[in-house]
Amino acid sequence: MLFFFNCSKNDHIRTYRLPKSTVQDPINDQISENIPFAKIKWDKPQSWIETDGHSMRLASFQVPYTNGFGDLSITTFEGKSGGITANVNRWLGQIGLEALSSEEIQNITATKIGSMKQFSFFKLINPANKQKAILASIYEVNNRSIFIKLMSEVICLTENENDFIKFCKSITLSDS
Repeated sequence: MLFFFNCSKNDHIRTYRLPKSTVQDPINDQISENIPFAKIKWDKPQSWIETDGHSMRLASFQVPYTNGFGDLSITTFEGKSGGITANVNRWLGQIGLEALSSEEIQNITATKIGSMKQFSFFKLINPANKQKAILASIYEVNNRSIFIKLMSEVICLTENENDFIKFCKSITLSDS
């Protein structure tokens, strides 16, 4: 913090304009370019329907099941985006469950191996409300996090869990 003292008896407010300096970080700039949005690819099940979603999503799909469609989203953010604990607890809140400690989250985390790298897999179900459930995976690659989340009711997750895992395993980086 920088303080300026003035011995003048003049109590007028003075304002100053200073140019904003920007610091280039070529190392982190290069890392974040390793996984641009357009470079991620996957193999989706034929029955999944791509939809527009919203601007924060890399991709959105309607995932059909007996009672309708589940909502699948793929998002990617620079860095750890809050980390696994914060994201799992956010998802738990979305289905009406209380937050868990980091240790409790480690106990419900399954590690899967995909085409690109290993990823964390979560099956989150509200036992009091079978209408609210989530399958989710998190890839942490270089300086990016990739989140894949299927939100629906338990029957959708049951019918689509194998396809979801296969889809997550197929995620890779495109050469072009």
